[in-house]
Amino acid sequence: MKKLLCAVFIVMMMAGCTTTIEQKQEGDPFAFDNQKFLEQTTGQEAFRVLITPESYTVVQVNFKGKIERIADESGDKYILEEIAQYNQIDEAREGIATVWLFPDSGGIMKIRPTQLTFLVELDNLMIEDLQRWTFSFPDKSVEPTKFDVKYRIVLRKKLSDEEIMLQIREKIKDKTQ
Repeated sequence: MKKLLCAVFIVMMMAGCTTTIEQKQEGDPFAFDNQKFLEQTTGQEAFRVLITPESYTVVQVNFKGKIERIADESGDKYILEEIAQYNQIDEAREGIATVWLFPDSGGIMKIRPTQLTFLVELDNLMIEDLQRWTFSFPDKSVEPTKFDVKYRIVLRKKLSDEEIMLQIREKIKDKTQ
């Protein structure tokens, strides 16, 4: 049922999408905003994450020298693969999650979305992504114990409308059998 609702949502989003394949090939309309996103800093954000169909980029914006994210290339690739299934529209969405750490171990205690992307699937992937993160603390003291991580997820329409509709019909057909 969840996949059927997702398919219906994607069809509705496609109806409002006016970007054609020719427009995408002229240049990246999100490039300027992506760069601006990585350079800005506000509030209690410790990290900013930019996910595009081609890359997973993490930038630390605050608390430098106090906390560091331990790199996880295989996990980054997994998230790229998971988000790739939603590359059926040209869209950029931003969301924020607040992370609390255990003060003794530095492990993740809880994660709560504080600004939603308004695509439930992307919100869930954002939380799933954060759950795999691990941190190191150069000062040997766990600080900060609470911080925000801001995400920007860029989706790209890679198939024609006809190809997308064919995929959706096949998914619906598989569900009914």
